[in-house]
Amino acid sequence: MIIKCGLSGIILVLLTIFSVNISVGQQDLGKIKCICIDAGHGGKDPGAVGTKAYEKNIVLSVALKLGKLIEKTYPDIKVAYIRKTDVFVELEERTRIANNHKADLFISVHANALDIKKNPRNKYVKGMETFVLGTNNSEHNLQVAMKENSVIHYEDDYSMKYEGFDPSRAESYIMFSMLRNMHLDKSLMLASMIQDNLVKTTNGVDREVRQGPLWVLKDVAMPSVLVEVGYISNPEDERFMASDAGQTKIANGIFKGFQSFKERVEKKVALNIERAVAEKQNEKNEQVIHESIHQDFPVYAIQVASAPTQVKKMSALCPGTKVYELKSEGRFRYYVVPSAEYERVKVDLQKVRGKVKDCFIIAIYKGGMISVSEARKLERK
Repeated sequence: MIIKCGLSGIILVLLTIFSVNISVGQQDLGKIKCICIDAGHGGKDPGAVGTKAYEKNIVLSVALKLGKLIEKTYPDIKVAYIRKTDVFVELEERTRIANNHKADLFISVHANALDIKKNPRNKYVKGMETFVLGTNNSEHNLQVAMKENSVIHYEDDYSMKYEGFDPSRAESYIMFSMLRNMHLDKSLMLASMIQDNLVKTTNGVDREVRQGPLWVLKDVAMPSVLVEVGYISNPEDERFMASDAGQTKIANGIFKGFQSFKERVEKKVALNIERAVAEKQNEKNEQVIHESIHQDFPVYAIQVASAPTQVKKMSALCPGTKVYELKSEGRFRYYVVPSAEYERVKVDLQKVRGKVKDCFIIAIYKGGMISVSEARKLERK
């Protein structure tokens, strides 16, 4: 067991287990092309068991309904299923499937449960919660992780395969404290949107977004969430989740959350592209104006520095902004945002002052410096 192998052994195990594969998937999401849907448990692993229903059957139906919604609404998005039938899939294999498909998102569907024999009042606990990979080991989050990670016990030689990790022992979860979720921000955004829409669509109890040490999310190289769609240990939740109407509402709620996430992410990417194109065009326009300073019309700009000798590293004078050079009256003058429009330069002045405190507007005419007032008079002629 991991708690018996000493400090050096623990470090070796941590380095072996938690080498995160970030070569697959995307650091920054662009257009979503593939989503991987994981129906938890399956086959010889029933998952949580209610009075009549099995978790493995509920989540498989929800996963298939969710996949069909995505395929119908977005034919250009590939949907990769971890399982489409009642079969057992090992945790590491679920990760491998998602990464091999180079999925942009990973959604794992589960149902929760509490031990009613241990505490009869547990049957009153109900609602939905969405998890992301994290180390917030509150008592509840740890119990959920232990339940979901216990699927390992159905695998052959699990002790060897998972380097001594025992999902039933709290001590084993020390290794998760070394883990860094490379996609935490996007995962939290996806989780929040799924949770909000799931609760609204089903009128269910909101048990919020949480973080937990969930093995199935550990090595997926993409934003990922695990959705607990209800408590099978609660009679009302069980009836709802076991019904076709309930499963349809649950799938619709998760789909609406995915849809909101997709629109937000892709809109942001589109805006970034538009901004980059606009900035490139502005730079081209500025270059044209800069090359026209010897022509018969005034040019306005913001001077950020001047020196008796030439500055070699011009970019350092105003970081992030194209800097131009003009030799006039025996000095080298350095300016930014050249334009034939005085009002535009006036607006840009406040932005540039955030980088260069002592900057000011100058006017250039026929390759030499003139006062701004003279330039304005020339414009009116």
